[in-house]
Amino acid sequence: MNTFALDNCDIYTGDEILTDSAVVVRDGQISELVPSSGLAERDVEIVNLEGMSVSPGFLDLQVNGGGDKMFNEDPSVDCIRRIMAGHRRFGTTDILPTFITGPYEGMRSAANAVDDAIRAGEDGVLGVHFEGPLLSESKLGVHDAAFAKSSPDDELNALFAANVGRSGSTVVTLAPEVVPAGYVRMLVDKGIRVAAGHTKASAAEVREAIDEGLSLGTHVWNAMSALGSREAGAVGALLGDSRVWCDFVADGHHVSFETLALSLRSLAQPKAILVTDAMHPVGGEKAGYTLGPYEVRVTDGKATTAEGVLAGSVLDLATAIRNMVQHVGVPKDEALRMATLYPAEFLGIDSLRGRIAPGYPAHLAIFDNEVHVSGVVYDGKLERF
Repeated sequence: MNTFALDNCDIYTGDEILTDSAVVVRDGQISELVPSSGLAERDVEIVNLEGMSVSPGFLDLQVNGGGDKMFNEDPSVDCIRRIMAGHRRFGTTDILPTFITGPYEGMRSAANAVDDAIRAGEDGVLGVHFEGPLLSESKLGVHDAAFAKSSPDDELNALFAANVGRSGSTVVTLAPEVVPAGYVRMLVDKGIRVAAGHTKASAAEVREAIDEGLSLGTHVWNAMSALGSREAGAVGALLGDSRVWCDFVADGHHVSFETLALSLRSLAQPKAILVTDAMHPVGGEKAGYTLGPYEVRVTDGKATTAEGVLAGSVLDLATAIRNMVQHVGVPKDEALRMATLYPAEFLGIDSLRGRIAPGYPAHLAIFDNEVHVSGVVYDGKLERF
């Protein structure tokens, strides 16, 4: 089915909501948006979605694992495919596979695997996200202290430099206070997008990094210096600067929904991004998992070590969107943009992702009124769940 039309649906284009219209897909691309009444004039197979909704496929900037696989444990093309398949069941068609603090050899393998996946035609792989190893020792969470770095070294600098110019985007999450002045600017000048995370930096230290080009707060509020009455901390600096995007893990465990609502009202950059920070179980069958030296248990959707430390999440983006609508009060079209258009804008690829418009790849999510996903369009094919 190379040519088909999705009809009898509400269409969230990223810019507006269309009713009584259809999305025509030809050879893996969105060909046109047409009134439903005009479909009879076109030689296409009509797929009646029976009142469901369609949006751009969800885009996740921070995917550690899924489908019972973890990128750190197996930084390979096959692992990426398993992870992607697990998340696609929940409407996510595009990801940044994320390698958390680990050995340099693993980081090299991760970069090579992402490059190989893109070259092999895995259109939903948009690049790589390195979360660490330049993180604050006191804010590591479950990141392996054996591989964390208190300052950059020549080997790490060479590794980051070697990844520039590869297929896709590179995001590096670091603690601004552990790198020397000019380091963030050096990475940005090489084409790397730099994020602040796992940091005890003061607001002033974060602002200095923003001046050098830091442009994202990674899972804001979690593993970073908090907003206080006399010191704004990393949280305050990130929320209050219009040059910075902020992403959030909206599972109700990483950040309370009340705090999320307050954060959205405080953002100087009025476009929040939803991420999952997802681990093995998303789209898989196993409830618990091992993360480095930690045994992680999942109870009521919360993943923690035996000591009660959060260990990533078992969140999918459809649930994150649903939580924003039901628990935070965000309009559905805006919540959808947080998982589609806004992450695409952050990566600078909103001419390719995040909208339903002619010429865009047909990466689409299909869901009901409460954002329970029943299908996707990916790689030119309609897949129903």
